[in-house]
Amino acid sequence: MKIAILGCGVAGLSAARTLRQQGIDTILFDKSRGVGGRMSTRYAGVWEFDHGAQFFTVQDPNFQLEIDAALKSGVAAPWDAKALYLGEGEVSPDKGRDRYVGQPRMNSLPKYWAKDFDVRLGKRVTQVQREDSWNLGFEDGTSASGFDGVISTLPPAQAALLLPAEFAASRDVHAAQMHVCFCLMVGLDAPLDLGWDSLRVKNLPIDWIAINSAKPGRARTNGAVVVHSEAAWSDAHVDADRDWIQNVMLDSASALLKRPLHNAPHIALHRWLYASNKTSPNTPCFKDKGYVVAGDWCLGGRVQGAWLSGRAAAQSFL
Repeated sequence: MKIAILGCGVAGLSAARTLRQQGIDTILFDKSRGVGGRMSTRYAGVWEFDHGAQFFTVQDPNFQLEIDAALKSGVAAPWDAKALYLGEGEVSPDKGRDRYVGQPRMNSLPKYWAKDFDVRLGKRVTQVQREDSWNLGFEDGTSASGFDGVISTLPPAQAALLLPAEFAASRDVHAAQMHVCFCLMVGLDAPLDLGWDSLRVKNLPIDWIAINSAKPGRARTNGAVVVHSEAAWSDAHVDADRDWIQNVMLDSASALLKRPLHNAPHIALHRWLYASNKTSPNTPCFKDKGYVVAGDWCLGGRVQGAWLSGRAAAQSFL
């Protein structure tokens, strides 16, 4: 048996690792230049930014076993962040479950999970057909064939474009929606010591600031700040002028940090079209005739949801 997996983020890697345990071969295809999806890292000179997922938490015991192995291998670490929440003018501790991050950068964990798999990057799937087997067509004009099944872990809007005709759960996939998020990355010449490592805020165009250089294993010789935009504000301005978006976010972040950021030596903006769940079917995956649709969006988003969804997709073949 050979399974094609579309997407090499956490869900796709979880599916591949689960299938390998049963001796089933997989090939993973991803349009990006690296693995990990939103568990990603942006490099810019001396600076590094975890510009997607900022951290993850663990509730599921099986996922905990996976993370324990990653901790032992040194590719993940607990992040005992000094976390604050600013809401209605009051600052309080931002409490919650224990936080973990990839180490020394967020994409270290998916790279560890992807080791020794057949991963093909820069391959955007544009067509999926079933004849005697499942066959894929790619944007670059190439193709791949001979698959016994397909697991799609793409965001719902992209997954919907590739669904086989009369896919049983087509309506559920089309109904799932995700928020946009803009990520502002600011590189400074010197490290920051603000008395906190992350700040979650309310009623502003931004809702999150993290001192990326404060995470475990990161270089502390300079300052790296990550700012995420608020979901509803991002959706409303998805196609707005990027310079305007950047300046609005810089204004908000500068006020919260109590220092001007507009002239920082490095400033960059990234738009995630599919960042967090707006709606979710709350179902691990959907399968019909050897084609499975999975992803973090199936279970409300987040890293653990992606891992569980990918695992369930693989188990549907077993």
